Amino acid sequence: MSEETIIAVFCYKRAGKLKVSIEALLKNPECSSMDIIFFADGHKNETDKIGVLETRAYIDSLTGFRNVYKHYRERNVSTGPNFQAGLTYLFSNHAQFIVVEDDLVVTPNYIKYMLDALAFYKNEKKVFCVTGYCFPINIGSYPYDTIIHNRFCSYGWASWADRVKHVIWDSKELIRLMKTSPNFRNRLNREGLDLYRMLVKQISGKISTWDIQMQVHVSENRLKVVYPIISKGSNIGFDNESTNTFGVDYLKTPQDDGSKRTFTFCDVNIIKPSLQRQLKKPYSLPALARRKVINTVIKLTSQIKKSS
Repeated sequence: MSEETIIAVFCYKRAGKLKVSIEALLKNPECSSMDIIFFADGHKNETDKIGVLETRAYIDSLTGFRNVYKHYRERNVSTGPNFQAGLTYLFSNHAQFIVVEDDLVVTPNYIKYMLDALAFYKNEKKVFCVTGYCFPINIGSYPYDTIIHNRFCSYGWASWADRVKHVIWDSKELIRLMKTSPNFRNRLNREGLDLYRMLVKQISGKISTWDIQMQVHVSENRLKVVYPIISKGSNIGFDNESTNTFGVDYLKTPQDDGSKRTFTFCDVNIIKPSLQRQLKKPYSLPALARRKVINTVIKLTSQIKKSS
């Protein structure tokens, strides 16, 4: 197993977004001496085939990293299985890894932050991962560059093989947990009232995702997730090209200017309640209800435009 950190990119058919994402990534000076690996899903129909081929052509032409590795799926397996297979490969072959999706635009210090955080929290087994995203928060006099939280965040993250390899993907096993783990639903929803509902949709096949399985693992094992005080990545995926994101973009948040190169990491036992509340607020009942109303209006408006 390689001890060097590898960058992993998950993508499908959005060649334009992937190009923007990779160009931003290459502004991180560490990338020239690092390997990158792409996990690209296969096309589900002839309409998507063009975008898939454009995406792979761009990857095939890519320079700027030490080595470029490619896992091209021969058929469409969908988002969840593509991530599961990719993460299984990562934790089987690399001790630690940094993950980027094709709709993430990172800051020039994203990789430095991730590498330093991976080193700082490596031996803290209760830390599941480090994320590069954070909602707008007021930190007051808080002196650190990181916050300890309990919700997994997929918008640019990094972890270690010995943490990710224990995540449960099997639906039957997840159902067993739901039925037998004491206080399962309340514990999961403690970090956001959208979570249990998301898990039910995943198990029923209504969605194909992977991050809810990560959150189940975090919740069940009382693990911690490290957040930055200011985001080092922005999501550009809220449009019709996206598989699992649509509607109002609630992820807009201030971005690090990328100039900072040294970070003060907090101890895993430093819990700031006011910051915890701020991080949870976007997943509270009022916030979720508001987004649902807005998204419903957006869908109806879109349908009217198509029919007119």
